[in-house]
Amino acid sequence: MTRTAVQVVDTYLDVLYNQRRLDLVPELIADPTWRHAPGEVKQLSLAESMARLAKLLDLCPVLRFETAVRVVEGPMVTVAWNGWSTQTSGKSYTMSGIEIFRVHDGKIVEIWNSREAAGLWQSTQTF
Repeated sequence: MTRTAVQVVDTYLDVLYNQRRLDLVPELIADPTWRHAPGEVKQLSLAESMARLAKLLDLCPVLRFETAVRVVEGPMVTVAWNGWSTQTSGKSYTMSGIEIFRVHDGKIVEIWNSREAAGLWQSTQTF
């Protein structure tokens, strides 16, 4: 049975990240996947996606995401989330972000990503 777009994204955020279930990557992420971030678009193979996620989880022994808002329109799922992490260095962050996922045949094929960590801009903004 193929997961719906919202089931795929919920599993990606709530299970893969929060429960650290890298074994789910082949079920949730297409090969290849396109990742859009400020100033760049990258095509990642499944192996590259797996390596990226493993590196992130290794860097952040504490990492948690909580969905605040979800908007679903067909294969497109937009999620506003809050996140918390502590890195291996001991440094902790509170983050928020908005991601747009495009799901096809039960797998994420494209992700647009924007996030901000507390303290990142506060020291440089004057408005």
